[in-house]
Amino acid sequence: MEFAPLHQQVTRKTFSSGPWTLEYAVLKNSEDRVGAVTFGFHGFARPLEDLQEVAKHWPHGGCFIAVHLLHHGMSQPNTEQIPEDSAIRPSELNEMLEAIARLEAPELTARRLFGYSIGGRIALALVHQSPTKWSGILLMAPDGLKKSPFYYLTVHTKIGRWAWFYIDSNAEKVKRWNNRLLRLGLISKHLHAFSEFHTVNHEMRMMVWNGWRAHRLCWPSHDELKAACESSCRIDLVFGERDKIIPPRNARRLQARTQNLPHIQFHLIPSGHGMLKEEVLIDAFQRIFPS
Repeated sequence: MEFAPLHQQVTRKTFSSGPWTLEYAVLKNSEDRVGAVTFGFHGFARPLEDLQEVAKHWPHGGCFIAVHLLHHGMSQPNTEQIPEDSAIRPSELNEMLEAIARLEAPELTARRLFGYSIGGRIALALVHQSPTKWSGILLMAPDGLKKSPFYYLTVHTKIGRWAWFYIDSNAEKVKRWNNRLLRLGLISKHLHAFSEFHTVNHEMRMMVWNGWRAHRLCWPSHDELKAACESSCRIDLVFGERDKIIPPRNARRLQARTQNLPHIQFHLIPSGHGMLKEEVLIDAFQRIFPS
């Protein structure tokens, strides 16, 4: 599904391997050709162009490549041999990223990761699968540290599958109930808006289903993350004080398990969930990468 109007899109490319196609864009490429290849992952139901501000202010040299999540833009299964909601393995994604890095910047051997929201969860899965591959990781409002019962039920159970396709077939009825529950004060405005956005039409509902399913293997456990952190490079995790989507409390469990690992740093900034703004990025980067 496309989330960026044509006039807002940057020059994009695609790379295919096995049953998968990834769409990406080189947002920054230093002329001095030193530094690392940094891969950036955006938030759910957003375009890779959101990462332009990140690339603009990224304090490291080298090459910054934004990658579309599966079922965003042209990132998708490229063969009828697998179902549309097939899940990509982190190992497959790591291999494809490495091939893209060698294609776009063959002289750069170091690799870095940037992930925002669900993009942070994808990055965590990549680190877990290959913890020594990355020379620096920055995650802003990372998903993946707390799995909601609704997500688990929807993605991993037959009942959840039935429920989601019931919602798709009875969208107007569900919308009326959503509005009624809001009026009665039984759900928050935030939950109401979340439901409205993700069920607005059939195309969006199928993108949510396929997108959630496609990344279901990219969710390492806390034990797996702790083990990966022990052998990884520095990881910075940034949370917003006012973030209601990925609240800072989601990090407590991982923070407790990694408190004896000085290269794992947690940061709290004055922000909501919308962190990919110039003023927020500059503030965060100045705290993490002091000149």
